[in-house]
Amino acid sequence: MPGFTFFMVTNKKRAIVFVDGNNWYHNVKSLVAKPRGISFEKLGRLICERFDLELVEVRYYNSVPDIDLGEENYYKHMVFLAGLKKKGIIVNTRKLKVINSGGKKLRVEKGVDVKIAADMIDFSLVKKACDVCILVSGDADFLPAMKVIKRQGHEVITTCVGRGYSRDLRSGDFRYVVLKRGDLDKCMGGYEGKG
Repeated sequence: MPGFTFFMVTNKKRAIVFVDGNNWYHNVKSLVAKPRGISFEKLGRLICERFDLELVEVRYYNSVPDIDLGEENYYKHMVFLAGLKKKGIIVNTRKLKVINSGGKKLRVEKGVDVKIAADMIDFSLVKKACDVCILVSGDADFLPAMKVIKRQGHEVITTCVGRGYSRDLRSGDFRYVVLKRGDLDKCMGGYEGKG
């Protein structure tokens, strides 16, 4: 019909996916040999489809090791992060800190969880960029931020594999998805980088 334009109006709630990279990687290794092969965009779409949500964007958070701790691991990690960026994933990093403890050098991730929590509050409550935060992590440290978001009428959905998924996150206060091997198989096709 000439002169008519049809617009598709969606009443779906908007969702942003927040990936706790370190937590995700170490937990998902229990099910998948190459966790870097998982596409975070596909994972986000899978979760959004389950809850009838519109995916706005995916944000990935992780620490970056110092090159002095090993060039090979550093460059593999940087290639991986560059691959995520090429796929449209928004990458947020903090430096990996090294502390001395009992004569041993320990690598400690500092500031990543706080950045994720602050961004979830910022994007849902301040910027109003989403109605739902999808947290890809099994870490219960996010509960205080999640409760603030919920009190303000927004939602946080968590998702993780069974290993490392805090019982507190699955207590019934928030919707959640325990990812199985079949779910991860549907999400293969990420950026593996070299090695």
